[in-house]
Amino acid sequence: MAMVATDIKGMLSISIKSRHDSYTDQYNRMFMVKILLACSLVMGISWFQDSIHCIVPDSHKVSGDFISSACWIQGVYVYRELINEMGKVGYFGIPKDINNDGIYIGRDAHPGLHLCSTKKVIDKITVVNPYCRPMTKTFYLQYQWMPFFVASLSILFYLPYIAFRTANSDLISLKNNLKSEEKSEAGKIAKHYFNHRTNPPRTMILRVIFNILIKILYLVANLVALLGLDSLLNGQYVGFGSKWVAWNRLNNTMAYDYMGMRDHPKPGNSLLPPFGYCEVHEVAKELVQSKANLHKVICELSQNILYQYCLIVLWFALIFGIVISVIGIVLLIVHYVIGIFGIRKRGQTGKKLYKALTFRELEYLEFIRKRDVMLYGEVMEKLREDILGPNAPLDDEFPPRNSGGESAPLYPHLSEKDKYDHKGPGYNL
Repeated sequence: MAMVATDIKGMLSISIKSRHDSYTDQYNRMFMVKILLACSLVMGISWFQDSIHCIVPDSHKVSGDFISSACWIQGVYVYRELINEMGKVGYFGIPKDINNDGIYIGRDAHPGLHLCSTKKVIDKITVVNPYCRPMTKTFYLQYQWMPFFVASLSILFYLPYIAFRTANSDLISLKNNLKSEEKSEAGKIAKHYFNHRTNPPRTMILRVIFNILIKILYLVANLVALLGLDSLLNGQYVGFGSKWVAWNRLNNTMAYDYMGMRDHPKPGNSLLPPFGYCEVHEVAKELVQSKANLHKVICELSQNILYQYCLIVLWFALIFGIVISVIGIVLLIVHYVIGIFGIRKRGQTGKKLYKALTFRELEYLEFIRKRDVMLYGEVMEKLREDILGPNAPLDDEFPPRNSGGESAPLYPHLSEKDKYDHKGPGYNL
């Protein structure tokens, strides 16, 4: 167990460093992937070690190991009508009398839920009770595949990052060039990154659109995971966290008294009940006789308790992921809107130059300015010569080289510290 705890600790650790994507994206593609894999590991340990244990009376003369294994394969069930009936159950969804499998619907039935047996034995003959409606069985087999499903969800949260790397390969390449030990030359940067032949304007527009779609993909991944788990858990997962918080506010006696001081079940039991009915058919044939019998037993699933705690952690992580993904989308759109409508254009030369550049190229310039102001000025001068010609008039946006002036930032919303920091703050794509 110590080794497992170390593995989980290492799996959840995240080093703080500069990365290409934003912090909102990093939450989804790093933290969510790690928490999903950690929960899958914890569930997997229980999956390998724990098994179903059923109450098998000695009079049944059937192997308890066989019944437990058969119930693991077939699954257990509870009665849906008893989910919110705390006074009539011995365990969650299980009546105190094992013979009661229906609801009385006779003419003289009193208001409320009255349990009855759908079959009666009269003179050793089994007859159907016409005044007893069978209750609905709700089966639970999630313990069989839940660890594998939770692990597979991590793929949803990493796929958008692969798309991000593809859509932003240009900015990643520019960042690597500026971080290299070799001094970047303004001419090479202008040739490779501001060339409409190698980087057509349509491609530049698509890169901007793809960045918005990638943010939306992270939101979709959280919603798919939440709604997918809700569908597989009989519609009990979406409200699981809020019910758990409300239940956790109860005092200790009322919260944990299993025999029913509450008028509602524990949220974890509604999600994955730890007890359930199981029916196993015993069929055997010998030379002179044959035997067929139906065994109905109560089984416990201790692994469901561990699954409940893992799923509550995932619920809060997914809710935070939805909120953070929405914030990421809003911040990116605001960034683009400010970048489009908030650019300072000083003089006629600046207006002509900015009109000739795409928004993606303006992002290149802003990135260069934040990393190296001197290189930014050289690139701007090179672009002026290449696009407008060497005889284009100079204005305040393009001070002569070695004049000591500093180019104005592209985005006026930047703080004064960022405007005049020649080293430039760290920049995450």
